[in-house]
Amino acid sequence: MAGRFWQGWGIAARLLAIAVLPASVMFIAVTATLYFTAQADVRRDVAARGQLIATSMAQSSQYGLVSGNVAYLRTTLRHLLDADPSIACIDIMDTINHAVASDCQDTLPSESDTFEVPIQIESLPEVDLFEPSPAPPTSGPERVIGKVRVTMSPAPILEAKRRALMVAFALVLGAAVLSCLVGLRLARRLRDTLGSVMAALRAIRQGRFDVQLGERHEGELGELQTTIVRMAETLDGARHELEQQVATRTRELEDAVKLARQADAEKRRLIVHSNAVVEEERRRIALDIHDHLGAALISVRLEASGLAARARSLGEPDMEGDARRIATTAESIYATTRDIVKRLRPEVIDTLGLAGAVEELVRNAGHVFPQARFSYHAEPGLPDLPGELAMPAYRVAQEALNNIVKHSQASQVSVRLSKAPDGEHLHIVIEDNGRGFDAASGHSAGIGLIGMRERVAAAGGALAISASPGQGVTVSLSLPFRPGAQA
Repeated sequence: MAGRFWQGWGIAARLLAIAVLPASVMFIAVTATLYFTAQADVRRDVAARGQLIATSMAQSSQYGLVSGNVAYLRTTLRHLLDADPSIACIDIMDTINHAVASDCQDTLPSESDTFEVPIQIESLPEVDLFEPSPAPPTSGPERVIGKVRVTMSPAPILEAKRRALMVAFALVLGAAVLSCLVGLRLARRLRDTLGSVMAALRAIRQGRFDVQLGERHEGELGELQTTIVRMAETLDGARHELEQQVATRTRELEDAVKLARQADAEKRRLIVHSNAVVEEERRRIALDIHDHLGAALISVRLEASGLAARARSLGEPDMEGDARRIATTAESIYATTRDIVKRLRPEVIDTLGLAGAVEELVRNAGHVFPQARFSYHAEPGLPDLPGELAMPAYRVAQEALNNIVKHSQASQVSVRLSKAPDGEHLHIVIEDNGRGFDAASGHSAGIGLIGMRERVAAAGGALAISASPGQGVTVSLSLPFRPGAQA
């Protein structure tokens, strides 16, 4: 408890305690010592004086007691009582304890000490007056003829001592107050110094290093002040150096970010250009296949059909069968060529627009993957995307549906096309309830997903893929209706 009591004190309270407590303890100790010493001295003084007065009275009252001069004895007692107020009563008694002379102070004390001394005289020697003795007479043994009783009161002496002690207490108190004032002055100076030191440390902690410590001192306090000032100067220099380093690193980082942004912009332009080149090449190849290979396959099929007709008219069944197989094969190759042309350049985008092309993708996926139920919804009145934006959206939808068919094992698939609330962007959401994957791990981000992100980012759009194991996958695509706008 004492430790906790001291821990709650501040510097001012501790310095005040250091200044006041020693002086207070010294005052109490000196006062108590003087008081108890004075009481003991008074007790000893009263005992010595009482015994001395009783002995003196026993010797001086022998004649008055023997001669019966009571007036003399009473006068002596009154003089003693008037001369010494510490004597409360004096009684002179005979051998049968009958008071011969007695006198007391006007006010009897509550506390007193009694001292008794016998009154003795020498017995007269037995001398024969008619027959002289060669030897001198000797005194006989002393005999008691009475006693003196002295009652002493310590109160008058204690009162005198009390007045003397009050003067001593006043002097000690003055010294204690003076020492407290001196201690308080020294403590105040020390507190002011420590307060300036604490204020400087708080300023340093808050990042202000131009500290002011006021009056400088000698000794340990001066060394502490000098150390704090030098520490502040060192920290200020380190801060400036660190700020310069941070500014340099910031400029370098800004340059690196600018270069990265430039590189990213160049990459996106390259992706857009490469996608355009690829799409153009696909279009050219599709046209070449459609115009040349398709026409050739149609010609082969027609020639085979004509050959089969002539063989039938000539009665050549074997030739007719061969010709029909050639025609069937040509038809099959032509259908395959048509599918290849559609994949290379979906002409349905040009004829039906993006919404119709995506709907055809959903329909084809339902034919290829009949285990799942596909649903499609397009918001009425959607604006048509230009070709350079429609193709990335179509490719993303195509890749997402291909992934569902290949990997999802889903039973429900939904595709929704809608316009964003701002009216400037197209939203496409493709969602399934398949097995999904851990999107946070980063291990499942294959080339297809990376290609989807890059393709959409190059077109100024945004792609979000949310997935978790057993919870399916949701692909959200946002593309601006106008080229150059940001999603």
